[in-house]
Amino acid sequence: MPSTVETTAAMTDPAEEFTPADAPDTGSATAADVAAPAAASVLASDAATRRSISPGVVISLFGGLVTTLLGALIGLMMWQFSSLGSRIEAQGVRIDNLGAELRAEIGGLRSEVQSEIGGLRAEMREGFRAVNATLLDHTDRLARLEAATGLPRITDADAAREDGR
Repeated sequence: MPSTVETTAAMTDPAEEFTPADAPDTGSATAADVAAPAAASVLASDAATRRSISPGVVISLFGGLVTTLLGALIGLMMWQFSSLGSRIEAQGVRIDNLGAELRAEIGGLRSEVQSEIGGLRAEMREGFRAVNATLLDHTDRLARLEAATGLPRITDADAAREDGR
């Protein structure tokens, strides 16, 4: 079912300005007839004034809107920066705590390694003593066997002469 469209004041063209030349000549002019054109021209100029907005008002409204938006944007940025700063500080504390824990662990490992190194050195010294004792024992046994079999004993002078050949 189609509906009719009703026009509103915003959708209609402004009324034409009334002039006395447009008025029909009735032959008798009353005071109300003379005042009517003047009132119509005042109403028409008021309507034109109401429909047009001065540039100063537009600039003021636009400036207020821009100022409000910039204020909101700056406020939002400050809130974000504050939140970011808080998160950075929290991470800094966490990093400091981890650093302290790592230093403690490294110190503990260093003391363990140093005690292990000290133990290894002692074991190595003991091993070298055992090897040297075994070598000396074998050297003494070899010398006794050579003497028992009658092999000549090589002295340092004999070894030097053999090297000089």
